[in-house]
This record gives sequence, structure tokens and C-alpha cells, in this order.
Amino acid sequence: MTSKADFQLASNWTPTDQATGILTLTLTNLSGRPLENFRLAFTSHCRLEPGRQLEGAALIEQTYGYHVLAPPVGFVLTHPGTWSITADRLNYAPRHYTEALKSAYLVLEDGGIVPIVSTPTTRNFESGAPRLEAPSGSRLPRGMLPVSIVPFPMRIEVAGQCDPVGALYLAEGKREAEFAFNAAAALAKRLLRSGPPLFGEIGGIACMARQADMPEEGYGIDFAADAVTLHAAGQKGFFYGFVTLGQILHAARDQPNEFTFPATGRIYDAPRFAWRGMLLDVARQVYKTEELLRVLDVLAWHKLNRFHLHLSDDEGWRLDIPGYPQLTEMAGWRGHGRAIPPLLGSPPEPYGIVYSRAHVAQLTDRAEQLFITIVPEIDIPGHSYSTLQSIPELRDPSEVESHRRIQNSPRNVLNPAVRKTYDLLQAVFDEVARLFPSPWIHVGGDEVPEDAWLGSPMARALMLEHGCHDTRWLQSYFLRCVQEMIRGLGRRTGAWEEAALGAGIDARDSYLVAWQRSASGVTLAEQGYDVVLAPAEAYYLDMAQTEDWWDPGASWAGTVPPERCYTYDPGSDWPTELKGRLLGVQACLWGENLHDLRLFDRLVFPRLWAMAESAWTPSAGKDLGRFKALHGLAQGAGLA
Repeated sequence: MTSKADFQLASNWTPTDQATGILTLTLTNLSGRPLENFRLAFTSHCRLEPGRQLEGAALIEQTYGYHVLAPPVGFVLTHPGTWSITADRLNYAPRHYTEALKSAYLVLEDGGIVPIVSTPTTRNFESGAPRLEAPSGSRLPRGMLPVSIVPFPMRIEVAGQCDPVGALYLAEGKREAEFAFNAAAALAKRLLRSGPPLFGEIGGIACMARQADMPEEGYGIDFAADAVTLHAAGQKGFFYGFVTLGQILHAARDQPNEFTFPATGRIYDAPRFAWRGMLLDVARQVYKTEELLRVLDVLAWHKLNRFHLHLSDDEGWRLDIPGYPQLTEMAGWRGHGRAIPPLLGSPPEPYGIVYSRAHVAQLTDRAEQLFITIVPEIDIPGHSYSTLQSIPELRDPSEVESHRRIQNSPRNVLNPAVRKTYDLLQAVFDEVARLFPSPWIHVGGDEVPEDAWLGSPMARALMLEHGCHDTRWLQSYFLRCVQEMIRGLGRRTGAWEEAALGAGIDARDSYLVAWQRSASGVTLAEQGYDVVLAPAEAYYLDMAQTEDWWDPGASWAGTVPPERCYTYDPGSDWPTELKGRLLGVQACLWGENLHDLRLFDRLVFPRLWAMAESAWTPSAGKDLGRFKALHGLAQGAGLA
């Protein structure tokens, strides 16, 4: 019987004078018997260039970063023995180990699969394990108030110290305050599982909750020796006020030499932006429902109120759509021999998940309790390889392949000239609107190749019918048709910035996310669009934090250290007359380099806290030294 340890695959990337360097793969046979008539399958983010000669192997299959290599005819991998493959042409030079080898297995002559051990790619024949130490906390800067709140409040003047032993309890408050208190108490209990509760019954720190004329999400806190008084207009303000009190109390207990619970003073607080969000790519990797519930809790603890859920992409589809079982059975899963091969580090065994109505109800119920809006995204017309693999009749049967996008996917764009495309999308958006109460539905619109549809006679006929020869116009035509579907469901349309290309989608009742660069936001606002800023150079959490090879992530947008994320000042360079178009900001965590979910906390924190402070705290109230001191504390647990 073969065990996983019987075969081991090592890899090394060597920089050279050539642009992309050399990748070497070495397979070692420890099984005790020779191996012949086999193939090696592996996944990575960087790709071997098709059509290039490999040393020691032939590339016989490739989809995205999924490769199948065959040894020379007659080759026998003896025991003990090794097989080495050298590739001197990659699509780009990897800068971090997560961009190279992710997973691998063997395919035998009879079609059987043999698991193997694959280790992270080294660089320059370095050895050792990835260095994933989290940044440590630091002592408070001189003169800093000894209270721990992230994001930091608009105004704070406090002094003195109360005993932090007792829990917060609601001594006085109407129904809105009681609801908010219970929600904050449940949140703290889920996130901070050790130690005595922060919120409890009579006998600790008394809280008086009183309604006041304040912004909807704003709150005020008056500290006194016998009680704290929380002022807010309604549930949202009360909730954020109780979260702040919970953070202060938790830090005062956890690090009493650094932090206190104030005896006197006042906090006045309200958010800088209405839109404070995070995108999570659940299409490329698998997140269980309980993990998504955990993410919602983390967002709420940091006063974020939008959860952008990226539900479809080339590598996977995540919703059960009535009438289209193919999406559930085929697009929702990938693996060896399936319509979608193993990709991005997934194993040869079936890998995927499809969220049922019950799963989504769990998420939306939790989000409602935490005052978070889940914004669902179905990414179209590009990023649709999984959809087209499961429903091939959506393709023009006469189309000649004319495009491969940046990730080298074959024909991954829905065709605007195929009637069945709109039938599918109507069913999809009907279900999305039914499942998610969000006023917005995001429709993607990004990374469509400029030559998409040129090989489709049906698409060319549609352009000719409308007197247009520009595929950007065809993209706009498609997205405007989708926008009408969304309007018909009583929802507004969200999309990525490319949805402004061609004639663009209608700027009314829509918003666009500026992601390619910060300056894109102003350009979109000038065209009349409401804008959410999520520039990759500051807010893409899948970017590595340093240039170190062993730092996980990518760096096509540069490295994004916490300091860069924190000091980015959204909207500061916008003309005054356009600032009303800036809805807010969001961080994005894409899944290409998150094949190991144990990397989640390393990639997300403390940068999510940094973005949250820019989303909430006025520019003048930000302080990098204070932030560096606070980010090492347990402001909220992560996914682990």
C-alpha cells in the first residue's frame, strides 16, 4: 500500500539574467519499488509557459496553474532515485513562496492517483520553513492615553482608573439599548473565549444607556466612578458604543500594566465613512459557514459594516441555484478528472463547497445582528470559466478561441449574444436577491480581455446589428442588460471599475469599486459614479507585507506593509466637489495564494485593523505610533 510519504516533490526557484529565472522540480522515490508510465500533476500560481521546451519532461496539460508533466518515453523512476525537471520560462518571476508550488500528486497508467508530499518552493537553494511570526506588540508611546480602542474614536478625554474586575451590565436602557447590549455581549463571548465575560449581570460596571440626537452610527460615553453613560440615537450607535466599552475593558484586564478602564472623562465618536468593508474571495478557496460567521464577528468588533462576498470565479461557484443543478454538481467542485481540475493548491480529491439557503440564512441572520450588510457578488461576464465548464451551451458553438486572460484561462467570458446567458443570470439574480437582503448586488465586470468575443460569429453579429465594432461597447451592453435585471429586483448595482469602460453602466443607482490604483476613484467620480476605494497598493490583503521570500502573498501591486495600509489617506486628494461621491473604503482578500487557511491571520492582521481605522477615524485623529503599539494586542481573534 502506497503512503503519501513514499514520494516527495521539492522545488527551487533560481533568479537568473533571464526575466523569470529557472524553476527546478525534483521528485524522489522512497516507495521501495520502481515507478514507470506515470505523470506528475502539480498546481502553482506562476505557470510554465506552454510551447516551451522543458528539460526532463513534457508539458501535456495546463489550465491556469494546473500542470501535468510526463517523463521521457521509457523513463523509470528507480528506488531510491530522483527525477528532475527544469523550466526556464515562466509567465512571471515569483517573489514569494506562495506563488510557486502549492500541491502535487502522481497519476498512474491505469488512472489511479498517488498522493505525494510537496514542500514549499525554496529560492536560491535556501532551506527551512516559512517564517510566519506575527508582529509583536510594543509599549505605549509617551503621552498616549492608556485605553485600547481600534478604530480610535473621534474625540476622547479620559483620566483615572476603575477596577476592571467586574463585567459591564445594563442598569438602564430602552429596548434598542438592550438589543445592542445583548449583541455586543454575544459577540465578545464568541471572539474572546478565555477569561471572565466582559458583559454580564448586575454587580460589575453599571451602564446607563440613553437616547440622544446623534448620527445613526455615532455614540458618546461619559465615564464616572459609579457608572458609565452611553448616548446614541438607536441600535447601531449603542452597539458600537458597547463594543468600544468591551475593547477598553478587555485590554484593561489583559494588560493591566499598560491599559486602564477610565474613571472620568468622555468619548464622542462617529464614523468617517458610511461604507467600511472587507471582501472575501470564497470562490477560489473553501470557507465553511462557521468560518464565515467568524469573519463577520471580527468585522463587527472593528466597526466594519460591509462584507463583500465574492461568490463566483473561474475556479469555483458557491451558490445553489434552482433549475441549474450543474452549477452545484460541477462548478462548485474541482478535482482530478472533473470539469475543473485541481487548482491553487487544492487536492486531487473533490474540493469545494456550495452554500445552501440554510447556510446563507445563517450568515444573513448573524450579519443583521451585527449591523453588517453582506454584499453578494456574481462575477460576470469574465471570470466565468467554472460556469461555462458546467453549462457549455452558454458558448457560441462556432466560436474560435481568440483570448486568454491574464491567468491564462481558456474562454472564460460569458457571451452577450447567447440568449441562454440571460436566462441563467435572471435565475441567478432572482435567487441572490431572495437570499441576501442587501440593497446592492455586485456583478463584477473586471478583467475582460479586449479581444473577447472577436472569435464569436454571434457576438460579431450583435455588434454589427448595433453599428459598433468595439468589444468594450459589447461589455457595456451586457452589463447594462444585467443592471436592468438588478433594477427589476429593486436593488442597486455594484461593479469593479472596468464597468465604466465603453458606454459604462448607468451611474444612477450604482457604485463602482476603484481597485487598480487610488487615482481611479477620482476618474470614476468625475463620470458621475459613487465610489468605494479599495486600491491594491494599500488595501489588498493578499499582497505580501515584506519582500521576504518566506512572507506569504503576492506582490504584483507591490508589498503592502501595515504602515502603508495605515498611512494611506482615502479621499484626501479628491476635489471638494467630488467628495460626496466617495462612499467609503474596503479591504480585499483574494484567494489565489491562500491555499492554506492557516495563513489567514498572517495576511489579514494587523492590516485589517489599519484599514478599519482609516474607515472610521478622521485623518487628524490617526497616529501611526499609537497604532503600532495597539496592533499587537488581542483586539479580536482571527479565523484560527
